[in-house]
Amino acid sequence: MTGGELADALRLRGSLPTLVCHTGAAAAEAVGELALGAGDRAVDLDRVVVGEPGAGGGPADPHAGVVAVVAATATDLRRALVPLGVLPPAPFVVVVLLEVPSHQGPPVPVAPAPGEWSELLELRVRRLAGGGWSCEACFEDPVYVHRVAGALARGVVGGRPGAAPVPAVSVLGADAGLWCPGGARVADPRKADVVLRVGPAEPGGPVVPEGARGGGVRRLSVEESSWAAAGRPGGTVHGRFRVEDVPPVDERTVNPTGFVGRAGPKVGRLVSRGGRWVLVSGGSVRWRVPEDGTVTDVDVARLRDLRAVDVEWGRHSGPLAAVRAVAGLAAAGVPLVGGPVPPWARCLGADLCALVASVGADELADGLVREEHSVRLRRAALGTHGVRARWRDLGAAAGVGGPPDPAVSVVLCTRRPEMLGFALRQVARQRGVEVELVLGLHGFGEDAPGVREATAAFRRTGRALQVFRPDPDAVLGSVLNEGIARASGSAVAKMDDDDWYGPDHLADLVLARRYSGADVVGSAAEFVYLETLDLTVRRSAPTECLWRRAAGGTLLMDRTAVEEVGGFPPVGTAEDTGLFAGIELLGGRVYRGHGLNYVLRRRASGHTWDVGAGHFLRNGAERRRGWRPSALLESEAADAPAGAAPRELRGEPTVREGSRG
Repeated sequence: MTGGELADALRLRGSLPTLVCHTGAAAAEAVGELALGAGDRAVDLDRVVVGEPGAGGGPADPHAGVVAVVAATATDLRRALVPLGVLPPAPFVVVVLLEVPSHQGPPVPVAPAPGEWSELLELRVRRLAGGGWSCEACFEDPVYVHRVAGALARGVVGGRPGAAPVPAVSVLGADAGLWCPGGARVADPRKADVVLRVGPAEPGGPVVPEGARGGGVRRLSVEESSWAAAGRPGGTVHGRFRVEDVPPVDERTVNPTGFVGRAGPKVGRLVSRGGRWVLVSGGSVRWRVPEDGTVTDVDVARLRDLRAVDVEWGRHSGPLAAVRAVAGLAAAGVPLVGGPVPPWARCLGADLCALVASVGADELADGLVREEHSVRLRRAALGTHGVRARWRDLGAAAGVGGPPDPAVSVVLCTRRPEMLGFALRQVARQRGVEVELVLGLHGFGEDAPGVREATAAFRRTGRALQVFRPDPDAVLGSVLNEGIARASGSAVAKMDDDDWYGPDHLADLVLARRYSGADVVGSAAEFVYLETLDLTVRRSAPTECLWRRAAGGTLLMDRTAVEEVGGFPPVGTAEDTGLFAGIELLGGRVYRGHGLNYVLRRRASGHTWDVGAGHFLRNGAERRRGWRPSALLESEAADAPAGAAPRELRGEPTVREGSRG
């Protein structure tokens, strides 16, 4: 965006004095081209020191006529919410987003608490030349800018507001926005469980007030250990950085959403040029890694076509920034490869270090191998470097509690006692989540052959189990609702009695629920095993995106959302379709994640959704003889289909029909 285009976006200011704030490199360039008036002032939000009186305008200053916030991306806007909290209020607020990827919506504000915007006079959102957006808000009296910008940031990412930070964290210093993207922090350190002081420890810098009850946890700033610090006397010893020294990745914007399953042949390279990392592909520079190592939603969208990114570690003077960049790419599911991780980058965490060096770019020419690698990377990165993970580590370091893991109640209803042992093993093998099973025995009791043995084996795993017997004449939708009413978890999962589930099935859904903000998450039914043909089919389906539906046997739902729509409709078939329609009517969202943890079983008969095998062989389906699930299923021989020994999965499909659907 040029200075002239930005001036047009900020035309609301007229002749009033304007505080023009910017965050992100592209925003700094655009503001630098802007002709400022005599009473105007520019503020670099990326350098505001939170906790220093008068920083960036300061609450002691009189309010400005207009405050304009220019953000390069939604990721930049969310990290700017903390420093925006120190700005003076203003009656006119303009927020400009220079670029938004296709999977995000326009910055339509999600209004804060009722009555807080009662003095709003005018609001306008418009698309700018080049694909950016501006939002102009006019109020009768001055308002706090970070409240307006926060409402717009929530509008861009959408979905549920998310959980409050646990423990309650207050961050002071020059890097505060990096540690609390989305502004989720306690402003008053005296009310925080943990006070985190980040940035250079210089005289006159931010001070933890007396009476703060939180434990002070000193962290090195990204700027102190950046590429710009090369050769500085008394420089940092790289090897002493820990995982919790790395500022977190904002999982609401930097995540697998938009992952492309079938990428092109190009491989990007992260290489050092002039002491800084750049990502090169085809002889041209795709991305210049910023000094603080931030990866944004727009950066990720521009790299989705690459088969892989090869990390050439080399020698770097800025390990925290470099590690942040690698962690951000991995969290987004960008397939990373590279040699052994050097000691200065071990603060990536053991899992990520091992994964990056585990495969080569040539191996990722196989699309399935590439996606499996991507899923493993995103699990490790989000589980180690996401905001929630970092709060957990901070709480542990300060001796206070971290965020509780969500309890998941699995509702499983069956009419087939012969499938019960298999079904319960699929639930028992789930890892990474606290699981309760609510089991509906539909039309038979615990005295049926094999039932007591199966339930006893499940209880021996230590998992909670509730067993109920619905009315034999009740339809499936009603039986599911009865199970949900008995569940105690905050999230409810629906699993079928004859399908296969990988051990990370529920954990991946919980992760997708967190980064997507959706009310219902599920998987695509990509893999189907046709029992009568001894054939594994992989179907093409959009994944890692907001979608209107997901496979019915893979749903994970907010319990409150299900209750608000009245549960599943009382029908014997298509109960999932009815639930999706209800969620959509209430303005909720359905997110469909990857399908590598799930295999749908199709027998000759006995399914409520009665379609023939031909339905699964259309639209470019890939066919492989025998039992060929994804490696992420971690298939066990005891649960493999009868008469179908597991076979090697790699290589081209034996038969391919049609084109991508």
